[in-house]
Amino acid sequence: MADLIGSIPSQEATPHFGAFLHRLNAGQNLTYTEARAYMTKVLAIADPRQRSAQLAVLLNGIMAKHPTIDEATGVIDAAFDLDLRRPADRPEHPFTGEKVVAVAGSGKKGLKTPNISTPAAIVAAAAGIKVAKCASSATSSAAGSADTLKNLGVHLTSEVPRTLDVMASCNLGVFEIEQMIPRFDAAYGGLFFAPHVLSLGFPALLLPIKTDNLLYGIAHPDVDLSVEVLRRYHAGDMLVVSSTPDNIRWIDEVGIIGETSVVGVRGGQRGQTRRLAMAEILGVGPYRTAEIAAHGTATDQARTVVDILAGRSTRALADMVAVNAATLIFLGSTTLTVPAAFEIACEALTSGAALNTLTQLVQRSGGDRGALGRWL
Repeated sequence: MADLIGSIPSQEATPHFGAFLHRLNAGQNLTYTEARAYMTKVLAIADPRQRSAQLAVLLNGIMAKHPTIDEATGVIDAAFDLDLRRPADRPEHPFTGEKVVAVAGSGKKGLKTPNISTPAAIVAAAAGIKVAKCASSATSSAAGSADTLKNLGVHLTSEVPRTLDVMASCNLGVFEIEQMIPRFDAAYGGLFFAPHVLSLGFPALLLPIKTDNLLYGIAHPDVDLSVEVLRRYHAGDMLVVSSTPDNIRWIDEVGIIGETSVVGVRGGQRGQTRRLAMAEILGVGPYRTAEIAAHGTATDQARTVVDILAGRSTRALADMVAVNAATLIFLGSTTLTVPAAFEIACEALTSGAALNTLTQLVQRSGGDRGALGRWL
């Protein structure tokens, strides 16, 4: 009989992921070890359709239940395991005596806008801030930041030293995250259209270097959970932001319509979470959501970035880029307030310095000057 039914499995073996799935379905929390094991087993599923289905259950199911910090970090660490990476093992940035500010976002916005973080990073770089930017291809929008930059002629490379050389010359280094985690990217599949448990911090940890400070945007209201997840990995100062025009649709950037939720860490101490009407604070607007909504194709997105940097966009888009650039400038400074940094960002836009920085980025990266030229 034993020959027919096979040997009895060891009671010490890690259970099939179904055991975790049933607990998740019952609304029960997992430990860090269990969440990591669950994600590891799902990522190991060979059939792509089955893997995608189970990833959706895991990532969205934990998010809908309301994840614990241990669950989020367990899932994040399992994702890094696939590419044999650990955020703690990254080298320090090489710019001795200078602050480097990382900027990343969850994507998957409830209200689709043109790419804001890309021109904001360019504006901050034009203002003298060293910025390390995560860039990715589109999943739920017409064009991700990587797509937009390539359409503008920027050459993105997997060679980290080359990107750091570009960063040394024009203050902006762009790292394409799919090149940082190729195995996970292949398993993940880019099939998700709303923030899930990885969105709480994973995109902010994909840079190949450690940075001093961090700006992370999440298209979800729970900035408190996100900052606590990121504190497990990032030792420097940081701000986590999310904005909404209506408490339904959330954007992974500082907003100028409705309110922005923001929580920060400075000197190891977490501050209070605040909801701010940034347009009132800065004395701009009021604006309508239609004035910041995305339209058209990936080509249109690239044109919009150039229009913003060249002073040809709507005032609403220019101000939204400027306030996000101001947040980066604030994080890269020891003395400036966000309103003061906003004035600096506006000057970088109106003076042409930001557009000049984009031109330098294309040239120094070895990109296609002709691609940029057609938008100028």
